[in-house]
Amino acid sequence: MLTTEESTLDDRPLVSPRYTARLLQTTFFIIFGLATVLLLAIEFEVVANLRYVAAIAMVTIATLLPLLRGFQNPYYRPWMLALPILDFLAFFIIRLDGTGGVTNPMVMMLALPAVWVGVVKSRRAIAILVPFVLAVIAPDVLLLARGRLEEANADRAIMLIAVFPVVMLLTMVVAYMMSSILAGRQVELSSEQRRRAAAARETERTRRLLDTVLDALDVGVIVTSPTGERVLMNRVLRESPELTANDADPWDSFRRIRTLSTDRVTPIDAGDSSFDRVMRGQQVTDRLVWVGIPGGRQSALSVSAAPVHTADGEHLANVVLVKDVTDFMQALESKDAFIGTVSHELRTPLTTMAGFLELVLERRDELAQLDPEIVSWLEVMDRNVQRQHMLVRDLLTAAGSRNAPIAIARHSGDLAAVVRESAAALRSEAAASGVRLTVTGRDAIGRFDALRMAQVAENLITNAVRYTPEGGRVRVSASADETHLLLVVRDTGIGITPEDQERLFEQFFRAADARASAIRGVGLGLPIVKAIVDAHVGSIELDSEVGAGTTITVRLPR
Repeated sequence: MLTTEESTLDDRPLVSPRYTARLLQTTFFIIFGLATVLLLAIEFEVVANLRYVAAIAMVTIATLLPLLRGFQNPYYRPWMLALPILDFLAFFIIRLDGTGGVTNPMVMMLALPAVWVGVVKSRRAIAILVPFVLAVIAPDVLLLARGRLEEANADRAIMLIAVFPVVMLLTMVVAYMMSSILAGRQVELSSEQRRRAAAARETERTRRLLDTVLDALDVGVIVTSPTGERVLMNRVLRESPELTANDADPWDSFRRIRTLSTDRVTPIDAGDSSFDRVMRGQQVTDRLVWVGIPGGRQSALSVSAAPVHTADGEHLANVVLVKDVTDFMQALESKDAFIGTVSHELRTPLTTMAGFLELVLERRDELAQLDPEIVSWLEVMDRNVQRQHMLVRDLLTAAGSRNAPIAIARHSGDLAAVVRESAAALRSEAAASGVRLTVTGRDAIGRFDALRMAQVAENLITNAVRYTPEGGRVRVSASADETHLLLVVRDTGIGITPEDQERLFEQFFRAADARASAIRGVGLGLPIVKAIVDAHVGSIELDSEVGAGTTITVRLPR
């Protein structure tokens, strides 16, 4: 019987016993038949005896054995050794009469049954066949020992006795080793197949899980190959009424859809869409676009897109996220409309109050009868009216900059002069806070909107002064290089955390430190600064460290 280890290796062999037996035994039978026919022609009397007939019967039975149902078993079984044993016994019977004669060369055809024993891959099977191998040469040994063989036949018998067992043993061993190697390879292949099947199942499971999760999202998700072919589109987009109208393919509709910029009228240039950008390897974050006919029903979409790479930098795919933010944008527009309306309503009485207060304060010397305390109250009222006027102005600017860039009027001017005037208006506030304010720079000549840039400088300097503790310093500089105008505001204030820096230019956002320290403000100054700089096609750089201060650099095309 086979050992446990051998049974494991034997599990589902590469070639079943049925086909191995049929191949080897049929080949053996054919060669045996041809040799028998040749013997009939050479030495008829060798074949025409009962022993040879019995041998033919045994070889025939061995050849018919693979036709039995038992050989359909996919595993090798010990009883199957009957097949090679019959072959060896057949030759034992033949050689009882023909030892040393013409039947000597025929014994080498027994290598085929020996091969079959080897492919069983059982050392026990090899051991069982050894006595039958020796039985084939036993008549030669007996006759040689008794001296009954002539010298020529004796030499052939000695050669046969020496060579035949070695050949048969080597044949079985080689077949055993080859079968073991093939079985080991089969085990490896089976193991690899199981691993691949398990990986395929896990991949399918992950894919189904991913599809389920993506289909549950209220955000449209598209995954494409690096060359732009569709890989995945979740249910939000697959079942979108806009993309599937008239039974259209949602992917084709998505590729053909016309998008508009934030003004809801200007088409986005071909090649500048979020999809085209990500195809070029760029990343898009929360890009607002509109779809629909201008003047008709339109929808606002927030689009993010990014290429996906492996750790080695291989481009795997592109991912596009699409979220419908129409309700959100309508709410913002309603808020902006409300802010604009209220700001306009507040501006008229504030302007009136500011005018009358200015007249009264200008005539303070003529109105000597006024109590000095009343005059101080009027000055407080004037400062607060001016502050509220600035707030209304900022609200109107913020409301007007959401849907369209701020309108600017470029004229030649000196940015340094604009900055000096803005800083001069804030020196009293800086002095009251114990903050040292210095301004440097000259001949920063370029084309820009002086009123808007004064607003930028005022907001940046005001923030720097307010967020710098007593004894600190604010340094403002304006300069120019060959291509740009530069405005730099440095302070030694409280600094800004990395988390707050990411949202610093959002409208109405105020850092936690500002709220905790009760520094006045509504969170509109920096968003307005950014809107004005964007309108100039400029850039803002922020460098801040908590407790060490902040540096803001505004860069405008000259």
